[in-house]
Amino acid sequence: MSREQERTAGGRLSNPSTRHVERRRQFVRRRIAVGATAGFVVAAVIGVSLRGGQNLPTRSAIQLTDAQQGLVAPVATPGVSLPQVPANAVTVSPEPGSRTADPRTQISVLGAPVSALTGITVTGSKSGVHHGRWEAYQSATGASFLPNRPFVAGETVTVQTNLTIVGSNNGTYEFQVAHVLHLTGDLTMPVSHTNVPGVQHFATQPAMMPPAITVAKSDPSLGPNESFLISPKGSVGQPGPMIVAPNGSLVWFDSLAKTGQPPIGLNEQRYHGQPVLTWFQGQVRYGHGQGEGIIMNNRYQVIAKVHAGNGIQMDLHEFQLTSAGQAYITAYRTVRWNLSSIGGPANATVFDGVMQEIDVATGLVMDEWDSLDHVPTTASYYGKPPTSSYQYDYFHINSIQPLAGGDILIGARNTSAAYEVDPADDGAVVFQLGGKTPSVPMQAGSSFWFQHDVQLHGGGIFTVFDDGAAPVREPNSRALFLRLSTSAKQIQYLGADTHPGVLAYALGNVEELPHGNTEVGWGTAPYYSVYSPSGALLYDAAMPQGDDSYRAYLYRWQAQPETKPAIAVANAGANLSVRVSWNGATQVQAWRLLAGPSPNRLGLVTTVPKTGFETAISVPRHPGYVRVEAVNGAGQVIGGSLPHAG
Repeated sequence: MSREQERTAGGRLSNPSTRHVERRRQFVRRRIAVGATAGFVVAAVIGVSLRGGQNLPTRSAIQLTDAQQGLVAPVATPGVSLPQVPANAVTVSPEPGSRTADPRTQISVLGAPVSALTGITVTGSKSGVHHGRWEAYQSATGASFLPNRPFVAGETVTVQTNLTIVGSNNGTYEFQVAHVLHLTGDLTMPVSHTNVPGVQHFATQPAMMPPAITVAKSDPSLGPNESFLISPKGSVGQPGPMIVAPNGSLVWFDSLAKTGQPPIGLNEQRYHGQPVLTWFQGQVRYGHGQGEGIIMNNRYQVIAKVHAGNGIQMDLHEFQLTSAGQAYITAYRTVRWNLSSIGGPANATVFDGVMQEIDVATGLVMDEWDSLDHVPTTASYYGKPPTSSYQYDYFHINSIQPLAGGDILIGARNTSAAYEVDPADDGAVVFQLGGKTPSVPMQAGSSFWFQHDVQLHGGGIFTVFDDGAAPVREPNSRALFLRLSTSAKQIQYLGADTHPGVLAYALGNVEELPHGNTEVGWGTAPYYSVYSPSGALLYDAAMPQGDDSYRAYLYRWQAQPETKPAIAVANAGANLSVRVSWNGATQVQAWRLLAGPSPNRLGLVTTVPKTGFETAISVPRHPGYVRVEAVNGAGQVIGGSLPHAG
């Protein structure tokens, strides 16, 4: 499958086609070792062409290849034997030895059918034996045990099974239940200003007031079927998921002004093989989301919603679908934690960064990874909390990329690092990019600060949105291109795209496009741009100052709404002014205006080309009724408005 095919099939470059139970049960790493470093073996990467005359690959060389399975594999340390994992081993969460389990946790088992999950006992050291029920996943082999009552904070839970469990010697394992606290802090919801410059108003959609988009530099290579996906927060205009044509005209907008829940991260992905729009919707408190994931088809109907499990709510930072029907999401759990190792309180309030894999059809948690179980608080650049009640966000998980070999790449803002973790090895970190203790050295120019959206591509190439703030560590934010060099055993700097004067204090993303171009969403700055493989600015657009979008994407989105075209009719002297729009329709090329003495007796008056989101048609005034029909590029009528009295 080509990179463009994978991008079309999976929404983002990284969505795997297969990854699940067979890989987990066999615990096989299909990577080629070429050189050891720091107790690991760096994987072989594909040879690619040069960039700028250097012996380095260009962005256009980024390919989806088997190298995307992962970066490293464990190797034998002299005198130490690696554990032999049986082929029939299953993985569980909470993982053996976890210290971060929620009192309301499920017990998830991947790799064994529900029929094999018999004779299992679950016992809390304080709460006693727990009864419950098993529910099977629809997207993979496995099931979750749902206890009838919660566990008790601070207790140790023992799970006795007849299974072969990764991380357990005899099928029995333990985990600890954390002291979970409630997230506090004011809600972050911008005040929408709709009667100010920079807001669009439409006669056909009077309740819809999206921000206006200004195109500073056009790219003729962007076709009419390509659209930018953004999610303005609503400082200028209303908040809502928004699709914009390359010329800046609106394609689709869903106003969420009345919900008090801004959309975040509008993206195009695939769900059961069909194109869908996805985004997070909910409240934002202390920089963290508390809400749900929305899945909408190309008729703009919500067909599924995704929620976090195990007692916590879905966070805003990541929402990735797989072709098998799973969702990878971020979440946070606030826990009591001992921070004396960094000079903090022994009973501190700490945010645990959580990755959950959700079976979308059932809503069950298939897997959970917790930062506090795998990344120490000493890895953070966030300082230390002054008091025990201060909510210490040491990790701040903000990106997830499932890799084709089964591992997962997790980005964390406040450690300025990304981690390749192995779900089939109890979530162990097997490679670290950046941060205080990278697995391989970082070449000059390759370090990044408080980044977002770390992605691994073929050839060992990474893209990173390097915010560079806050606090300020760099003069500009960068769309950063890095490569893992197996010969030099280091991360090499390939180059970076910048937007002069732009320093984003949060948010942002980098998207690789066909032919090597790159689309960049500039985070808290209002811009989104397209760059050539050489770094030349090809396209640049902006929301009004004061507004921003968590990420921005460029796709060939095609859709036809379930709704009918909307019209607004007004007298204009001797003429009749008819305005027409069809929110979200992407195939309309022209409008046909019909008029007549009654709704059932209408004849064609004129045909005009579609111009922007709302097209104005002026005709001599007709007594009776008017109706408008949408025409596609083949001259076919694909929809029509209701008759309107003229």
